[in-house]
Amino acid sequence: MSKSKSVAWKWLLCGAAAVCAVSLCVGAPTANADYKSAWEQAEQELKEETAKYNQIKNEKSKAEQQKQSLENQKSIITSQVNEAIDQINQKNSEIAIQQQAIADKQVEIDNRWSDFQNRMQAMQVMHDSGAVAMITSAQSIYDLLTYSDTLQQIAKKDTEVLEDMNAQKAELQQEEEKLEQDKAELEAAKQSLESKQAQLAAIIQQQNETISQKEAEAQAQQEVVAAKQAKADEAEKQYEAWVKSQATVGSGQCAEGFRWPLPIAGRVTTEFGASQNINGVISTGHSGMDVAAPAGTPIYAAHDGTISTTTGHWTYGNVVMVDNGDGVSTLYAHMSSIAVRVGQSVKQGDVIGYVGSTGNSTGNHLHFEVRINGVRQNPRNYVSP
Repeated sequence: MSKSKSVAWKWLLCGAAAVCAVSLCVGAPTANADYKSAWEQAEQELKEETAKYNQIKNEKSKAEQQKQSLENQKSIITSQVNEAIDQINQKNSEIAIQQQAIADKQVEIDNRWSDFQNRMQAMQVMHDSGAVAMITSAQSIYDLLTYSDTLQQIAKKDTEVLEDMNAQKAELQQEEEKLEQDKAELEAAKQSLESKQAQLAAIIQQQNETISQKEAEAQAQQEVVAAKQAKADEAEKQYEAWVKSQATVGSGQCAEGFRWPLPIAGRVTTEFGASQNINGVISTGHSGMDVAAPAGTPIYAAHDGTISTTTGHWTYGNVVMVDNGDGVSTLYAHMSSIAVRVGQSVKQGDVIGYVGSTGNSTGNHLHFEVRINGVRQNPRNYVSP
């Protein structure tokens, strides 16, 4: 048999398989609706519970940030309290020094006053008993005047010295009062800071209780999310099983003659089996090939076939799966919109949707898969731009 006849015969077999796929897909719309409805409901419940979990985590995070801010404020106030204590201790030292200076000055005044009193007493005695003798002993008026002037100068000098020392003592006392006033102000500031410190400590304790509560709520909600995730995974698994059941099972020999599913080459951003970072989450074993293209770019059917499913998928977004017959199927994901319906026959090159970024996506692109009997294949083996 010639090669051309072999290819024609193969395409005839593939066409017959595609006809079988049409009857299978058209004949089970209710099952599709049931599986899809159960899966979408499970996904919605998961989304709601996950949103609650994220809200709790956000509230906990805010409480932790507020606590950190309060801790920072408390640390600053603690430093200010310690500084105030140091200043109060310094004032106490200065006051002690000042008080000693006042005491020393008082001793000096007392001693000088005692000397002054003794001289006054001596002068009084001299005035009472020796004045006449001293006057009569004077040889001249000059001696008499000199004696009287000397006594007056001594008394005046003592008075000036006493007045000066009292003035110095008064000045020292004023300085002590100023130090005491400064100390009182520091004590008041310290008490105010300690009051704020206590208030912050109480608020921090409340924040700790809030954080503990939110942590407990998050753990409980995490269990709810895990249960909803398991339910959603099971629902999706059943739905995917149903989708696979709608495709033909065969040799996969129809998996040739594919065309590039876009009108432009685009840029392949993720190859089949590669690792990728999707919204901060690292995943491995990429199930298809991602091709970046502008939003709204038409997406073509890569091969003849029948639309086996069109749906909104939390990962794939708007997705279309085409049963190409003989166990071969192709999948097109993240569409901005879908242009076909379930059970519809399409020819290679027909527009089935438009490039978008729906589902778990970080930018406008087409996620393209080739499956044979449900097993994902490397699209590079079947298409090229």
